[in-house]
Amino acid sequence: MIRTLKRLAPVALFLFALVISAGIARRALADDPAALTITLAGGKSITVTAAALATLPMTTAEISFETSHGAQHAVFAGPLLWTVLERNGALAGITPRDQGGRVVIVSSRDGYRAALALGEISPEFEGKPVLLAERMNGAALGEGHLRLIVPGDHRGGRDVRDIVGITLP
Repeated sequence: MIRTLKRLAPVALFLFALVISAGIARRALADDPAALTITLAGGKSITVTAAALATLPMTTAEISFETSHGAQHAVFAGPLLWTVLERNGALAGITPRDQGGRVVIVSSRDGYRAALALGEISPEFEGKPVLLAERMNGAALGEGHLRLIVPGDHRGGRDVRDIVGITLP
């Protein structure tokens, strides 16, 4: 019995730390509902607040794509996803050579996710102007309602709404 407890102690400690860190992240998001979390390969997390996003340059993209409800056409504005990652230190140590084999996964509040190749948004490769949109047709999407916009997509499958997380595995 004691031997079993000793073997389970590290697992219990890990689970306890995981629960505590999840609580801290939830509390940070509750303090700023517009915040999003960038999670890096080593498990490090970076919280990006609405105030930090507001300091980034805005880019505008006029897009059209098909949805299950028909065609959508709109003008979106917000910072580039690449800029958000770069300015918050999420790309530190990632060389151009590394970019070709890395992905970015964007997650919504309801669990919907979309993936992009890091090279797809890198200025050194394709440089696609992917946005974390804060505005649509001139109107604010509302606090905590960031939307991933991928210009050039024929379908809106990577149109993630209410973004809460970005992962670079």
